[in-house]
Amino acid sequence: MRQLSSALQIVAEAELNEVRSRLETDFQQIRDWFKKQPHLSFEIDDQLLISFLRCSKFSLERTKEKLDYYFTMRSLAPEVFTNRDPLLPEIQAILNAGFMLPLPKAHGEDGSRIVLCRYSDNLDPNTMNFTNLFKVNYMLLDILLREDDNAIVSGIIAWVYYKKMPPKYAVQMTPTDLHKYSMITIKGYPLRHRGTYHTHLPTLFQVLYDSITVIFPKKTQERSAIFGESNFAKFYDKIPQELLPEEFGGSNSSVKDLTVFWKQKVESYRDWFLSDEKLKTNEALRPGAPRNGSDIFGVEGSFRKLNID
Repeated sequence: MRQLSSALQIVAEAELNEVRSRLETDFQQIRDWFKKQPHLSFEIDDQLLISFLRCSKFSLERTKEKLDYYFTMRSLAPEVFTNRDPLLPEIQAILNAGFMLPLPKAHGEDGSRIVLCRYSDNLDPNTMNFTNLFKVNYMLLDILLREDDNAIVSGIIAWVYYKKMPPKYAVQMTPTDLHKYSMITIKGYPLRHRGTYHTHLPTLFQVLYDSITVIFPKKTQERSAIFGESNFAKFYDKIPQELLPEEFGGSNSSVKDLTVFWKQKVESYRDWFLSDEKLKTNEALRPGAPRNGSDIFGVEGSFRKLNID
């Protein structure tokens, strides 16, 4: 397990209730519980376990719930958690487009990781469909979950950029899928979501956005905002311009260089992605009733409100 920087260790102790002397006891209690779950017949490493403990603020019961959700969603959303070979043509196309780019400079030494998602004319809906965009999104989140202490301890700030977004995505983005994939992102990954900021959002897509956000928990809604031409200056209050890539007037690397870097990073995880597909719940062995999409995502029948920190 990696040692945190001194700055991030202060955040972990002050905000996440981390007590170094208690870690081994916490690990053992979660491992003992995990081994008793017949539908979770595999092992998890210490680095993944500490990520779940930190996101759960070291509540053991909450850690168990998040672990179960994480591996359950991988069973119930096979369209985004299988066939994740980075060398597949459909994934290569999205990696080459630089769709999702975590930026190298965080908000200070102990700050949140900024992640840029570009729904722009870099994308072709005919070869990069909406589902595969989210598949790559989760591939990047899985890497951050295993490598990025800033993202785990101080959280993620997402900047979603829509200028010149191909209109055809409006047909692919159903409210049901948007809700499902949003729940996977927000509730499924043990990463603190510090804010999601949308810019240059076309009117057509704002209707879809509004239809989804109304069912999010209040805290999630409060951490989201849209910035248009009339209030764009306020966007820099959320993410200072100097922390944006060079193409957007900042000094946080360039879209071109970041695209190359993250493509190579994802490809370096190829063996891991191929073996990782096996790590999911076996719902046939779950004590009690098997889980389904309605239980986990709230997308079968009426939406179910989820309490998310």
